[in-house]
Amino acid sequence: MASPARRQFAALVGLGLLVAACTAPTPGPSASVVPSAPASASASARPAVGVVVPAPGSTSTVYEPNPSAIVVAIDPGHGGCLDWGVPDPLDRGPGFSEKTMTLAIGLELKRELEAEGITVVMTRTADEALAGDDYPALGCHGATFRDVNGDGNSGFDPAGKTRTRDELQARLDLANLDRADLLVSIHINSLTQNGQVFQIAATQTYYTDETPWGPTATRRLAQLIQDGVVAAMDPLASYERQDRGISAVNLYIVAPPLFVTTPDRPDPVTQPTRGALFPAILTEVGSITLAAEQDLLLSSAGQAAAAQGIAQGLSGYFADRPVAARYDALVPGGAAGVLPVAQPGDGPPYWASTVTRDLLAAGLRLRLTNTGTAAWPAGLQLTAGWRTSDQPYLRAAPDSLAPLDAVVPPLAPGEAVELLVTPPAPGAGAHQILWVGLTQGSTSLADLGSPPLQLALSDG
Repeated sequence: MASPARRQFAALVGLGLLVAACTAPTPGPSASVVPSAPASASASARPAVGVVVPAPGSTSTVYEPNPSAIVVAIDPGHGGCLDWGVPDPLDRGPGFSEKTMTLAIGLELKRELEAEGITVVMTRTADEALAGDDYPALGCHGATFRDVNGDGNSGFDPAGKTRTRDELQARLDLANLDRADLLVSIHINSLTQNGQVFQIAATQTYYTDETPWGPTATRRLAQLIQDGVVAAMDPLASYERQDRGISAVNLYIVAPPLFVTTPDRPDPVTQPTRGALFPAILTEVGSITLAAEQDLLLSSAGQAAAAQGIAQGLSGYFADRPVAARYDALVPGGAAGVLPVAQPGDGPPYWASTVTRDLLAAGLRLRLTNTGTAAWPAGLQLTAGWRTSDQPYLRAAPDSLAPLDAVVPPLAPGEAVELLVTPPAPGAGAHQILWVGLTQGSTSLADLGSPPLQLALSDG
C-alpha cells in the first residue's frame, strides 16, 4: 500500500500513480568529468538557462517523447571464468551453460532497445567480471579480486558467496551511478532438487517489495516482463511451458540494503551494501534442465524471443509511468554520455563523479528532463544536501535537504530545461557527497524510483 506521503504527492501532481565501499579510511579516486548522460545532450549546443527544450519526439515504441533520455541497465546474469551460472546439468558441454545464454539474450535486448533510441548500460558485454576473476587453481587468470561491498572480504571461495556478492555490488554501482531508470537481470533457471533434474520448462520473475517503489512500480514492471517473455517464448516451444508468475524475493541483485539486522536477517551482507535506486527485477526467462528448452535458448530465434518479450514489457512500463525525472550535471568543457570509469585498486571500481568548491561557488549547471508520461506541475522544487561517507555514493538521502535557488518549470513529457544552481556549502568531513533531486512537499521523486544526481567533492 502506498504511504500517506506518496498519496499526497499523487494528489498534488494530479495523477493516479500506478508506479507500481571501500573499507579503507581514504576513499578511492573518482572520475572528475561529468556523470553519464544520454548521448542526445550535446555540450556544444546547450540552450540558455531556464529555456524549456521541446521533446525531440521519435518513432520509438518504448518512449516516444525522448527515448535517449531513458536509461535501461541490462545485467546478463553470471559471467567470467569462475561463474558459469548453472553449469549444464545435462552434461552437453561448457557452451550450454547459463552465462552463455544470458549474454546472448542481453546483447540481443541491447540491439532491440538501441534501435528504439533507448540508452543502454550493460553490466557486461563479454564473458567477464567486474570484481576480479583470478583463481589459478581453476585455470582463471583474470583481474585481482576487489572488496566491493565493503565487508572486509574478497576472493573466490568455492563453498561461499564472497565473489558473487562483490560482483553483483559492482554491477549495481555501475547502474546506480548512471542513474538508470530500471535494471533487468537475465537468468536461466535450473529446476533441480537434491541432485534430481526436473525436465520442466518455465518462466518466472523476481522483484522486491521492500523499497518505497517496490509494491507498485517494481511489481508492475516484473509482471509486464513476465507476461512479455511468456507470450514471446510459448509459441516457439513444441513442448509445454509453465508460467510461474512473479515473486517478491530479496535476491541480491534486486534487494534493498539491509539497514537494520533482525533475528530473521542477522547477516547484513546477505543484501547489498548499496541497493538499486530504481526498480530492478530478475527474470528467469526459461529453464536449462529441459534439453528442448535449452536448445531453444541457444538458438537465435529463442534468444530473440526472450529479448523481444522483455522489450515488450519495458514498452508497457514506460508507456504508463506518470512521474519520473532524469538529472545531469553539465560541467564546462565536459563531455556528455560518459559512463562511470572503473578505478584501479581494491574496493568499489565505480565512484561518484567529482566537482570542485570553485565550480560549486560559480554555480552548478543542471539539466532536468521529464521522463514520465504526464506533465510536471508547477511547484516542483530542486533540493540538495551533503553527507560525509566512505562509500562511493549514498545509498539513501542525507538527513536534511535544502531548496536550491531555481524555478523548475512544468515540463511536458520528454521536455528538458537547464538550470544554474548554487548547492549548499559542504561540510568539513572527508569525502563529502552531494545528493540532488526533485521534491513535492515532503516527498521526493527518489521515493518513486527516479535516482538522484550524486556528486563527490574534490579538494584537488
